[in-house]
Amino acid sequence: MYTIIGANGFLGSYLIRSILANTSDNIVAAARGVEGLACDERVRPLRCDVTSPGDVLELAEAMSGKEPCKVFYLAAYHNIDGVEQNPKAAWAVNITALASFLGAIDPPACLFFSSTDCVYGDGRIEHRFTEKDTLEPLGHYGSQKAAAECLVTACGGHALRLPYMFGPSLSPQKKHFYDKIIDDLKHGTSVRLFTDAVRSALDYATVADMAVRLAEKAVCERVPNVLNLCSDEALSKYDLGLRLAKKEALPEKLILPVEMREDHEIFQAKRAGVCLMDNTLLKQTLGLRELKMSM
Repeated sequence: MYTIIGANGFLGSYLIRSILANTSDNIVAAARGVEGLACDERVRPLRCDVTSPGDVLELAEAMSGKEPCKVFYLAAYHNIDGVEQNPKAAWAVNITALASFLGAIDPPACLFFSSTDCVYGDGRIEHRFTEKDTLEPLGHYGSQKAAAECLVTACGGHALRLPYMFGPSLSPQKKHFYDKIIDDLKHGTSVRLFTDAVRSALDYATVADMAVRLAEKAVCERVPNVLNLCSDEALSKYDLGLRLAKKEALPEKLILPVEMREDHEIFQAKRAGVCLMDNTLLKQTLGLRELKMSM
């Protein structure tokens, strides 16, 4: 059995799809709002606010039983600007709620926590961060994710450091930036995308498939406690926009380059310009030769 906390997010939706396609397991899909979750007899939606002790106890009960549970913990206060403006509220979600959940559940077969490349801080185009590099996050979001990793690994769980993820939303109720770019281009509206924000970006479908492979492996074999789950490529959002326009046969000339360091409207909190991750350990663990954006 799988349990996904934060199952109605972009990655959660892809994880549900991957689990249904690649395993025979049932899924407890926990989220604050369960509308739009996959309709399948193997999926049990469960309304859960991770900051509510009562909801967490109900979730722990749903996870208990004879069958070992494989867990993906995705719930988080994600908005970087919001975290910077409301660090205490974010702490309640990102740290306090996570600690309560870990204390409430029976030991799972495996637990994977969605972390971020933001834990590394600012990097250089010629350097790819490995799992052994010193963490130097720039703001509260990266710092809280780094602290959360310690909670998870102290309980024997695994932290997946994820890059910027790109792909169409599987939910009819909310669109990803990917979908918004397509909408704008179809309507002849230009899209400004950063050229100097470079990441080891990967698509949601590939991230989900790799994460499920790791969970299946972790049940019977040792998997490293911390892994960079990312692409071999170094891609800016501008690069991604051009690829998407080409893929959809939409006008590439409407994708306009802009530098993050010169923009003061889109983001408020400081973000890393370049943050590339090394995925050698992941590829060794799963026996992969390469891992690239599926687009």
